Amino acid sequence: MKLRVNVISLILLNVLLYVILYKIPINSKILENICLIKAITGKECWNCGMTRAFLSILHFDFYSAYKFNKRVFIVFPMTIGIYLYNYYKYFIKGGVEIERKR
Repeated sequence: MKLRVNVISLILLNVLLYVILYKIPINSKILENICLIKAITGKECWNCGMTRAFLSILHFDFYSAYKFNKRVFIVFPMTIGIYLYNYYKYFIKGGVEIERKR
């Protein structure tokens, strides 16, 4: 029962997070100035634009995501894969073992 509550809580939290991220404007001036390397050196790093690219993908605007950072099409699927793997590892495999140990 506790595992089911944890899974439902995680799903609701993810939906809430998605809604919050969807509401962030992609072309915000705040998002342009969050790179510490760019602030210090004045040059763009390999990760510059990744936040805006992720937000563009969440808005299904793949062309803008590509313009912000080409590497997003490698990093975003890896991020989703790692997230799903950890979800599976904790809730499917680990969650059952945790319940049995108690």
